[in-house]
Amino acid sequence: MKNLIFIFSFLYGQFCIPLQRVDVWKTLTIPPGESLYISEVKAPVTLELKNLSGKEVHLSSKLAMPQSIAAESGFRYRLPKKGSLSVENRNTVVVSVYLHYTSSKSIFINNKELR
Repeated sequence: MKNLIFIFSFLYGQFCIPLQRVDVWKTLTIPPGESLYISEVKAPVTLELKNLSGKEVHLSSKLAMPQSIAAESGFRYRLPKKGSLSVENRNTVVVSVYLHYTSSKSIFINNKELR
């Protein structure tokens, strides 16, 4: 009986624990002429970006999406598996971007894991 309980708890841990969602809210600043690069994601990601500054922020990706986020507006997108995105600041002032993402795995921004 103890072995059966152990096997069921092990199987529950193996199959149900990885299904947990990563849900992160973060405000990031982008210096002039720099960009934030979201590397190829390992699982689909729901991204919500809000431009908190008075300047336009440009987006670049291989996917069909808007080219920029207007001043003080938002953008919501479902980034598919193996998709990537670059958020560029082509202005001469620092820009703040509010990032909210939901996924089953963490993402990498400028080669650093964001959790």
